[in-house]
Amino acid sequence: MLSKTTAAIFGTLVLVASMLSAGSADADADAETAVDAFTRATPKDMATAVDVDILGSQASAPTKLVQPLTSDAGDGLSVGVGDGVLNIGLPFADDAHIGASTDLGTVTFDNANSTSSVVVIHEDSTVQVATFISSDEAPTRYDYVLDLPEGVTLSLEGTGAVLLDVTGHEVGAFASPWAKDANGKDVATHYEVDGATLTQIVNLDGDIAYPVVADPSYTTSSIYISKAEVRRMYSGLRNLGSLCSVVPIPWPLSISCAGLAPRTAIEQAYWQNKRVRVDYRSCGFNYCSSTSFYVVA
Repeated sequence: MLSKTTAAIFGTLVLVASMLSAGSADADADAETAVDAFTRATPKDMATAVDVDILGSQASAPTKLVQPLTSDAGDGLSVGVGDGVLNIGLPFADDAHIGASTDLGTVTFDNANSTSSVVVIHEDSTVQVATFISSDEAPTRYDYVLDLPEGVTLSLEGTGAVLLDVTGHEVGAFASPWAKDANGKDVATHYEVDGATLTQIVNLDGDIAYPVVADPSYTTSSIYISKAEVRRMYSGLRNLGSLCSVVPIPWPLSISCAGLAPRTAIEQAYWQNKRVRVDYRSCGFNYCSSTSFYVVA
């Protein structure tokens, strides 16, 4: 059974697909080409979707659309970040054609400059915005203008980028960028940050087989355990197995629940009638390097 969040996302995308079904045959053909290239290039760990059981409405999902995805590239993507909303602007949105959809969960925007933006919403709520580059005449800089919530800042960290709130906590992240050509060969790429603009630079020099697919992926790094869930977890603190069964872990395959049991945070939140925020850092597809728990209002 799909979680409520997964169902909501699929409901949104079904609506998008129906909105876009009246598009031209040429647009659909271009979309299929871009999606096929994206599917071939996507690393295995991003090609597999994970359904996160978020315990009904008691905890927020790692990332979710908070406004419907539309066929207008200028609307960008609005996703959750902490308690706020982050809008991610798409590259060359002002010149992009109306979006076309050939696969549920995927919308393609032709940017009219030998590139297309392919938006993919995975079942684990991760948002991918891949750039399909069809020739060496394409631009090499791809700007993602972010409309950040109040108090949130964007900065580079390692080969990726993070969003930090006013307390310095990470509330969102862009994974290290990647780009591959039609033969599966890695293409050099990196990020630059200027204020609230994240730019992916793709080096198109050298022997490259087109098309090239370049991809930044955004995921939030925090979830919240509601007051009701705190009370439920507190009542089961003596049974670690029971506690582990209700901790909403987005990457459950290799995280040891025993190492995550937030006993102190749950006890404090219970007596203070507050929530618990769970921060995940340096997360891959099925692991996180560290997890922290904070008692919040």
